[in-house]
This record gives sequence, structure tokens and C-alpha cells, in this order.
Amino acid sequence: MNQKEFLDHALSIAETLARTAGNSALELQNHLGEVDYKTPKDVVTKADYLSEKIIVEGLKKAFPTHCIRTEEAGIIQGEDPNYLWIIDPIDGTINYSRGIPFWGISIALHFNKKPLLSVVYLPRLEEMYTAILDGGAFLNGNPIQVSDVTNASQAIVSNGDFNVGHIDKINKHNLQNFEIQANHFQRVKCLGSAVVEGCFVASGRLDLFVMTMSYPWDIAAIALIIKEAGGEATRIDGAPLAFIDGEQAIFSNRLLHQKWLDITKNN
Repeated sequence: MNQKEFLDHALSIAETLARTAGNSALELQNHLGEVDYKTPKDVVTKADYLSEKIIVEGLKKAFPTHCIRTEEAGIIQGEDPNYLWIIDPIDGTINYSRGIPFWGISIALHFNKKPLLSVVYLPRLEEMYTAILDGGAFLNGNPIQVSDVTNASQAIVSNGDFNVGHIDKINKHNLQNFEIQANHFQRVKCLGSAVVEGCFVASGRLDLFVMTMSYPWDIAAIALIIKEAGGEATRIDGAPLAFIDGEQAIFSNRLLHQKWLDITKNN
């Protein structure tokens, strides 16, 4: 099959796996039982493991030579190191475990460390976001675009969670960001799920989203969706994303990207 046929095929499989995993998580949500703590601030549930199992097994069956990286299982090596699937089985697990509807399933395929296709499924909102490189971004099959807001005083910013990663360092940085952003932008939010916030930027609901601590599974899918919707995704110093552990990132409607960089640099 040619490249277009391969990408369409891969996207279809990723959509099916994301929907299956998300719906399975929905079925478990009301009888989760006890959650486990990976750290004092970070939880994992049986739904995370089930979702991951569904996606990993489906990808291994469809693409047996590809590599896979997941939040819970780590790196699963394949014969072809050029292709890497990056999975977040449930992004926003705290939200999920408490019944807050902002959580989702994220699946991305990177080729030679660059995003190639993305799927994000938000089960509670019944929203499926998809993108293929140079093919545009879509919500439930309909094209989407970032907002056209150019004035910071009319812009809505969302910021990554507190109490994750290197807690003291990240919380201090988050507090600094909140103060700066509150002084320059219309509203500052914190929704607790990178994939939700990223997709909300892509669909124009938010104008910017800032993460002071990210892992590849947090941003691997949303970076492409946002760019294909006309937005921008970089490190917080403006450098290209490398999709490595501990990366600090900003996602925007492009029009406000440099504005945010300038404001934070000068404060």
C-alpha cells in the first residue's frame, strides 16, 4: 500500500482502538474500587491498565514491527525503530477517578521522531479528534481551526496541573505563570488533562495551553492536531518540541504564540 493508504489505514485502527478503550473505561468508571498511587500525587486505576492493554494488543496485531511507548508499560521494542506509537491510556486520571469529565485517550504515531498521525478520544464529551500530517485536523469528522483571537486581553489560557513531576520546582513555575498570565490575559484555567486542553486549543475553545512539565504521552498527539488546525506547538523558549521527558511546552492559536513568549520572557 502507498503512504496515503497506510496512513488512512493506521488512523482507522487508532480511532477504533481509542474508542474501544475509552468506552471500556466508561463502563468501569462507576465501580473502580481503590485507586493505586504511583507517587503521593499521581494515581493509576484498573481502567488505565485495561485501556493500555486494549490499545497495545491492537497495535501489536496490526503493526507487529512498530515500537510502542506507553505511560504505564514503558517502551515496547519492535523491529522497525523508525515507527513509534505513543500512548496515553487515560490522560487526566485524577479527573477520571473523581468523575470529572475532562479526560481522554491519546494515540500518536511518530516516524523518525516526528508526528505523523494523531487520535484523541474524549469519551464523556463524545468527541474524537484526528489529524494526519499535512491533512488537516478534525473533530468527529468535521474540520476544525484554532481561534482567531489576537488580543491577549481577550484570550483564554489554560495551564498544566500543579503537584506533578518535580513538585517544588513545577509548582513554583506554575504559580509564576499564573500570576503573569492573570495580569495579561482575559482568563486563566487549569482543566487537569493535557489532551483535553490541547484539543480545546485546536478547536478554538482555548487560545493557549501551557505545560511546565510534560511527558511524550501527554503531548505526542495534541501537538500535531493543533498544528494541523492552524496553531503552533513549541517549547516554552520557542524551540521545537523534542517529545522527551520533562519538556516544557506551549500550544497556541499561533497568533498569540510570540506574545506569550515575549510576556513571560520579560517578567
